[in-house]
Amino acid sequence: MRYDKTVYLITETANDGDDLNFEGPSTATKAKANVKRTNLTLANGEMYDATIVRVYGECEADKIGLLDYDPNTGNNAHKIQKVGRHFNRTDFYIINSEVIFNTK
Repeated sequence: MRYDKTVYLITETANDGDDLNFEGPSTATKAKANVKRTNLTLANGEMYDATIVRVYGECEADKIGLLDYDPNTGNNAHKIQKVGRHFNRTDFYIINSEVIFNTK
């Protein structure tokens, strides 16, 4: 498997609960990844357009920066909905939208 795309693994500092308007610093680490866009179908029949970001090794991230991510401003970071851990790789799932079929 080729890891030919560059992504940013973004981790954020956790809030200790005292400050409601807390915005801690975040760190963005460059990583090589395999990025794939696909449709995921759940057991109940719902279908979602998703992006799967597969990174070699065990990695941690709160958000993912793809091609449109600006590391200087932190804009366009994508929220991770699910993390899958496998032998020597980590899969991050980003849901883009729900796929709705017209039945007319």
